[in-house]
Amino acid sequence: MKQNKIFSVAITLLLIAFCTTSWVTPKLALTKPGAVTITGLYDFSTFPNTTGTFTTTGALNISGTSTMVVDPVLANGILARAHCVVVLTPSDGSGTITIHQECVYKTSPPKGRWEIVSGTGAYANLKGNGPLTMPGGPNGLMEEAMTGVIY
Repeated sequence: MKQNKIFSVAITLLLIAFCTTSWVTPKLALTKPGAVTITGLYDFSTFPNTTGTFTTTGALNISGTSTMVVDPVLANGILARAHCVVVLTPSDGSGTITIHQECVYKTSPPKGRWEIVSGTGAYANLKGNGPLTMPGGPNGLMEEAMTGVIY
């Protein structure tokens, strides 16, 4: 009888361990802040809602598709600055990363700041920020180069 109770307790503990690890979304394991570069290429022919691709290097190495919604601010009919919402979707299906950008177009190339404001899946707790530039891109695409730190 005592052996059956021990066996039952062992089975229960194994089931609890299995259930708590199998159905929990994996989280990104960063032990400390790390430098990251996020490079996006966008087709602005559908401005202000653009699509493109992205790659990251450094503390995070993923790639996939990206969407950007641009909220432009005009001064005398000329683009002066913009607030953008960027959603990165890695091709491995691990989640999404939402970034807010504030850009100024007075400089050449245009510059700004970016900040990770939310994420899903493996990126649910990811934070990060830094500067960005828009140096232009190949074949009529717009390149955005975000550098900074993720944590």
